[in-house]
Order: sequence, then structure tokens, then C-alpha cells
Amino acid sequence: MAVDKVKKALTVANIQNQSVHRLSFSEDFYQPFGRPQNKGVWGVWGTSASGKSTFMMMLAKEFAKIDKTLYNLLEEEPDDSDYIDRTKLIEMGDVAKNFHTVSFNKEELSMYMKRRNPPKFIVIDSLPYFDIYTFEDYLEFKRKHRSKIIVFVMHAEGKHPSGDLARKIMYDSKMKIYISGYVATCKGRTIGPNGGQFIIWQEGYEKLNGTK
Repeated sequence: MAVDKVKKALTVANIQNQSVHRLSFSEDFYQPFGRPQNKGVWGVWGTSASGKSTFMMMLAKEFAKIDKTLYNLLEEEPDDSDYIDRTKLIEMGDVAKNFHTVSFNKEELSMYMKRRNPPKFIVIDSLPYFDIYTFEDYLEFKRKHRSKIIVFVMHAEGKHPSGDLARKIMYDSKMKIYISGYVATCKGRTIGPNGGQFIIWQEGYEKLNGTK
């Protein structure tokens, strides 16, 4: 007679004795974001002209200081002048060995991730241009790459991600980052010592807030 296999229930000791690996962020990123676990989904959203694209390049550089990072550029083209200029502004040449840009659909990206020594960090910019249409599609993609950090860049309506799927992904994300007025605000499970604020562009932030 076949016996149904049931997953083992974990004891408190099982849970607490697990090894948890965290990201070794530099001080600039540690202060707002702390030491997040080195796997899981991140959701980043913001309105146009909020500093979101610049922040994403800054975050990708921080990732690339740690390990291989793949920037899946979908809303723009790799030969767009704005994208080229951002790589120069953030001095991505400093991490050239670990940073690569592609424009892959879901199937192409999954095939790429099966290669030897795949990237640890995946940035998908942005969700509306990636062929994930349902929350079930998202969960399947997440399970396939559960050992990675996957960052979904999303549009915003007010202070929230735009659309039902984006909101569901936001709620499921380990790290949630809202961008407005050149400030990235951490709303995730790991918040750093400064309370979760990362100023993207100091001069622009000061002008908006009347401090300059």
C-alpha cells in the first residue's frame, strides 16, 4: 500500500537552527534598509519623475558590489540615451564585472537563469512590460527562483502600486520601497537604523521640501 508523503513539521529548534544569510550593504544602504535576507521578492514603486529610475540604478550597483546582478530592462531599450546616461551618472563601470543588462521575457529569463553561475540579483524593470499576468504566474516564477533576490519595479497610483497584480506582489514582497520626491522609503520587513529613508537626489529633495 502506498503511503502518502507528508512534509515534516518543524520544531522550534529546527526553525531557529537554520542558517540565515543577510546582505552586507554599505553604510549608505544599511542605514535605511538594514541587513535584508539574501533571497526573496522586493517590490519598488513610484510615480514618474520621482527618482525611481535613478534609485533602481543605485540599488543595482549596490547589489553588484555583492554578487552578479542582471538588469532586465523592458520599459526602455538598452541603447536609449536616458539609460546610457544613468549608467554613467551612477558610475556603473565600477561594478562592470558583476552588472549586465538584458531585455528578456519570462521564458528567456528562466532559461538564462539555468546557466552556470547565474546572477544572484534580478531587477525586472518594469512589471507591466513583463509577461506575468496573474498572481499564480507570479508565484510560479517566484518558486523557480526562490534562492535569488528578484526586484519588481512597478508604477504607482498615489502612494500605492498601480493595479491589482502589482498590489498583490507588493503585499507578498519581503522588502517594499515607495519612491516619491526623490526619497526611497522602506516599508518592508527590514528597516535600518535611520527609520527607512534613502535620499536619492539631495538637491532635488531640499528644493521640494523648502530647505534650500
